Amino acid sequence: MGALLVSTGCQYFSPRHVSTHYNLPLTVLLRLDPSIGAAALDYRDACAQPVALPIHEPLAAELKKRMDQVFERVVVQTGPSNERIDGVVDVALGLRRVDLFVARKANKSYPATVALGLDVVYTDPQGTALHSKKLQSVTTGEVEARAESCDLTGLDMVAKDVIATVVEGVAQQLGTATKIREQAQTNKTQRGAMAQAGAPTPLPPPAARLSNTPEIPAPATAATDQPTPAAALPTGTTQLSFRTILRDQNQNHILEQGERFSVEFEVKNEGTTPADAVGVDLSGHPAMVASVKTPVSVGSLQPGEIRRVTVEGTVGKVSEAEQAELICALQAAANVTLPSSKKFFVAVRPEATDATEVMSVDVDQLPGKKAKPALPHAVAIAIGVGAFRDPAMPAMKLAAHDAEVMSGYFTTVMGIPPQKVKLVLDGKGLKDDWIEVLEQWLPKQAGAQTTAYVYVSGRALVDHETGAVSLLPFDATLSGSTRAFSLARLQRALANAPVKQAVVMLDLSLEPSSGADPARVAAPRWMAQDSNGEAERVMLMVGNSTLQEAQAYQPGQHGLFTYFLLKGLRGAADLDKNGSVLAGELCAYVKKQVTSVGRSALGNSQQPLCLPESNGASPLRQLPLSKVP
Repeated sequence: MGALLVSTGCQYFSPRHVSTHYNLPLTVLLRLDPSIGAAALDYRDACAQPVALPIHEPLAAELKKRMDQVFERVVVQTGPSNERIDGVVDVALGLRRVDLFVARKANKSYPATVALGLDVVYTDPQGTALHSKKLQSVTTGEVEARAESCDLTGLDMVAKDVIATVVEGVAQQLGTATKIREQAQTNKTQRGAMAQAGAPTPLPPPAARLSNTPEIPAPATAATDQPTPAAALPTGTTQLSFRTILRDQNQNHILEQGERFSVEFEVKNEGTTPADAVGVDLSGHPAMVASVKTPVSVGSLQPGEIRRVTVEGTVGKVSEAEQAELICALQAAANVTLPSSKKFFVAVRPEATDATEVMSVDVDQLPGKKAKPALPHAVAIAIGVGAFRDPAMPAMKLAAHDAEVMSGYFTTVMGIPPQKVKLVLDGKGLKDDWIEVLEQWLPKQAGAQTTAYVYVSGRALVDHETGAVSLLPFDATLSGSTRAFSLARLQRALANAPVKQAVVMLDLSLEPSSGADPARVAAPRWMAQDSNGEAERVMLMVGNSTLQEAQAYQPGQHGLFTYFLLKGLRGAADLDKNGSVLAGELCAYVKKQVTSVGRSALGNSQQPLCLPESNGASPLRQLPLSKVP
């Protein structure tokens, strides 16, 4: 399941909203961060050229319009001002992402998804932050392409919708914030006295919490918000903090009737004494909470201890599409200070009438089989595990499809004999199945001149102390590593097999091992410490080298890394145009494309890794993989 939204601080607003006028008796200064003035959406046109769509003017105008409906008077800062104010609203740009793929110039419509985030902080005249929140919204529409032009039309309308939605979220947050409403009530009774004072109220400094760095939604494996440090507590009390992630089964960021979802809690004892009787509780829209059994016990937490629990449910009956609220809260013994509850605002809708399927895209069109195998001495294994026996394990929708198509490429594009290609998918990918194919089947197929190709798409754990990477078969669980298959073991299997050399391609989402503090997890270690020179025999192509979700590339209906692997093998990676794709060329091409597309189209940076690196003269990088038709 893909990460849907993350809190604290970060909330998702559905495009379905109704504007509300709050008219709080406050005069506020609206202070727009420079990132708002430079706001633009980056995408590629029908000729694959980078284009920037400016959105700063409609964004600023919408913010001013809605703030005028929240507060009695709004002043927009354009320079020094002596106007008396009751508070300051600081707004900075967060997430910016355009998910748009136009295959070629043609008279055709293409789907476009725009995600936009804003960071907002409200401070009183003394500079105390009364409310802060990170908000995000995602809107999908269509753009039009024409055969005679590179230009696309319609993206500005999608941008307009997403701006209206996320700014409505800002208005709702500020208009309903308890501390701001309390200040408004107090201000109403003190206004006469303040008017007699005569001196202008100094402006607080810009809120330190704002950042003009684009914020990316949570990786599918860990919340990005940081727990608020505990304040000084009375003797005998302690304080909890927690982070949450909401995941949906089909990864479309909408909860549909009958769809499974899960809410993951990471709870930490910030105090100096044990916290007893800790539990997590969910409340909110009946369709979301009717099927969940809460509170769920977390147990006792020692000072500094972190514990994770997951609450699972199925979306109940939904009569019409609407915005729903899910409230996450903690419970504990009387001597424990609890953090504020956290809210998710999510779109729910009736069960989809059109089943979602993986559609055939450009890289899925396999060429005709070659009459003569081009790599007769090669052997290949493709493993794709995106579904797991343990329902608490987040699914990866595209993993099995990735491996299935890659196995087809092994035979039709690379020319490996079909009897020397093994495919392992989902429920057939138990740990024992991995052992059989890698440690028993592979040695029987190999010889002194054999090159082995191993492709794996799925999930992996990173040991928080050593950085060791362990791949997760169908029967693995996040709570323990006994059913995991370590990367070191895979490398030993290749070392023990009588192969001349090997190429390992990994499209993995990386999670920290159970009980780890995500901020202190060791960096993933890709080569085993006891490799004994195996780096000279094994080439690694890693699609995602850091602790985060491996990105899905929806226009290509594959994992981002896998999509460009396939595209590169078809000829796009023939960088020197000599008609042959070499291993080094493929890795260089994929690394550049994944980094670029991940940043520009998906709004998130995914860092591939190639070992050995290009600055060496390793013969592994000269391995011919495919011929360009």
